[in-house]
This record gives sequence, structure tokens and C-alpha cells, in this order.
Amino acid sequence: MLQRGLFRRLSTGEPVGPWVGRFAYPFRWRYNVLNAADYFREASLSYGNEPDPRMADAIEMIRVARASDGTWLQAGRQPGRVWFEVDTEAGEPSKWLTLSGIRVLAWWDQSSPLGSA
Repeated sequence: MLQRGLFRRLSTGEPVGPWVGRFAYPFRWRYNVLNAADYFREASLSYGNEPDPRMADAIEMIRVARASDGTWLQAGRQPGRVWFEVDTEAGEPSKWLTLSGIRVLAWWDQSSPLGSA
């Protein structure tokens, strides 16, 4: 995943799909760079490693997706049965995506030699 910057094809360097930058909570089975970056954040904190600079483009994708009010918007819920709704409708600010986004950017900006962009 790191060789691919979390979202690129190794063969061409192009994004693996348009969905890598669509953030939806709950994450469930759908991959996106926010979910992947949050995983690497947790692993880094657990093992005491610095953020990997190969994540820089994915971090920038997360940063660009942040709305002007500091939140991340729900792209849409994943299909499937749920017992109860845990987040907002598509297009609305998501408290859970915002939590993940803030955690990832704070970790990156405080720990990475590349710092904030």
C-alpha cells in the first residue's frame, strides 16, 4: 500500500479508482485514503514509527477534502442492513469523518518531517 501511496496503481501511478477520495462512514468494506491513513496513524502510534513520506499525496487528498468549516462531508452510506443510523445523510458534515480527518492531519502535521502542506 505504501509503494502505491495508498491509492495509486503501481504500474501506471494513476489512482486505482475515483472512490479512493470518497469518504463515507461507517467505513465497512469500502476502501478510501482516509480509512487507510487512519490505520497507518494507529500503527505508527502503536509501534512508535514516524509517518511514512509515501503517504504525502494521500494526506493532501484528505486535506483538500476538508470543507471550509473544518468538517468532512459524508459521501454517502454504504449499502447494507443496519440496526440504526450512526451518521448523517450524504452531503452533510459527518462528525465521524471529521474526527478521523482531524486525527490523521494532526498526527501527520506533528510527526511528519514533511509537516503541513
